[in-house]
Amino acid sequence: MVKTKFFGGIVISAQSLDLSIFNLRTLEVIERVSAPVALGERLFSDGGIDVDAVNAAIDALRGFQQLMQDYGVTEQRVVASHTITSAENINFVRDQIYTKTGLTVHFMTVSEELLFRYEATAIYLPNFHTLSQQNTVLLQLGASSITLMVFQRGELTLTRELQLGPLQVAQRMAELKRRATAYEVILADYIHSKLLDILRFLPQEAFGQVILMGSKLTLLEKMIPMGQRSLTISHQQFNQRYHQVMTLSPQELQNDEQLPELEATEVAPTFLLLDEILDALQTKTIWLTNIKLLDGFMVHLGSHNGKYKHWDFDAAVITATQHVAARYNIDTGHQKQVLKFAVQLFDRLRKIHGLGRRERLLLQLAAILQDTGLYLDANQHAFHSEYIIRASEILGLDHTEQLIVAAVARYHSSAAPSADLSHFNQLPLVQRLVIAKLAAILRLADALDDSHQAKISAISVSIRRTTITVTATANADIELEKWTFAQKADFFTNVYGLQPILQRKGSLR
Repeated sequence: MVKTKFFGGIVISAQSLDLSIFNLRTLEVIERVSAPVALGERLFSDGGIDVDAVNAAIDALRGFQQLMQDYGVTEQRVVASHTITSAENINFVRDQIYTKTGLTVHFMTVSEELLFRYEATAIYLPNFHTLSQQNTVLLQLGASSITLMVFQRGELTLTRELQLGPLQVAQRMAELKRRATAYEVILADYIHSKLLDILRFLPQEAFGQVILMGSKLTLLEKMIPMGQRSLTISHQQFNQRYHQVMTLSPQELQNDEQLPELEATEVAPTFLLLDEILDALQTKTIWLTNIKLLDGFMVHLGSHNGKYKHWDFDAAVITATQHVAARYNIDTGHQKQVLKFAVQLFDRLRKIHGLGRRERLLLQLAAILQDTGLYLDANQHAFHSEYIIRASEILGLDHTEQLIVAAVARYHSSAAPSADLSHFNQLPLVQRLVIAKLAAILRLADALDDSHQAKISAISVSIRRTTITVTATANADIELEKWTFAQKADFFTNVYGLQPILQRKGSLR
């Protein structure tokens, strides 16, 4: 009998460290524990993490390690929320954790967290598929930020993040609270002015359904029955809870609602934020959930291990990225052709590039976004595409992956990259090789539709000892495509040691 292997997933966030020990194959949770450590207590007032909080976190991690050892955990991964990674001394903190526990902490991006929450909601909210077909917003309320994920007709059409989390607001306005006579009125005005920066980008439609999740919903999560993942309430029921909570003093919140002192200061910002957003969205029904970032982390690990095959999360990433590209008025016909040819070339050349599923996805995203820079300027548009991609929220990508996608898009144009990719010396050689391999493929794919007329309907690829021949099925003249293909082929030859050749088959009309 094969012994079951357990995996340990740890999430470090602003107010707690959470561990889940689970079966990676089935995602059955064996043990789940939380250590309340206020790493974010002084994050927004002083800019860093207090040394006592760091030591408390290290003690908690050592306890987690002992528990994992008791269960025979063979693998573990530690991630830190993007709130924590904004601390000025975060690199020192990560080094202290490594030297004292041996654990390496991965810094999550906002985009990764968005994907984790999306994956968890898709799995744990039974009617999520139905909700996503309607005008629905997944609203996440974290310590430092709020994020909105807009679903329409089954697609994730928009994501927006704003640095306006309750902990951040409470710490930044602490001095004003001490001297203001009408603090809640001023707080409401402040929140209203900041929310305009995010709400004006939403479609001017009613969003009757809101899925609510995050780390700052303690007083609402108490309404969810024990053992359940979610509860549906009306907007009116939320208003009743809102008015009830806003009349409680800090002492009553600590005594009657059992909130820690730090969380009690966040209640007013939390409920004022929610009230403003729900009114602006014209929400009718609210799905309260107790789904956490740790749940998304587990689902993400499981999905990459073959679990949840009925959910194609990569397809969701691609669709969301297409909506990002659409903001820049790109030529969707050309985009479709380049994306198709890039994937076909990648798959056919798998034996010579040695890359995997994740790199295939990065190539697809680069193909989708490569022409976004044209929105700014047709001259050297690939350079504009690079910084647009760097500055965008690309669902699910970590920092390095976003740099790779941006670099591949930068080098898709006729201007050949330098052989050593010196522009990206900040990346390790392994990542620079990935950029080179993907850029070489994308350059050929882009050349196959250089006229933007979709002349080529299909391609086949034949690999020989020193050449690869791309045979294009076309019933129109493709001399422009051949000329551009030949120009872009040199870089491919430098990277792969093979000379690309383009030939046509089909009768001319």
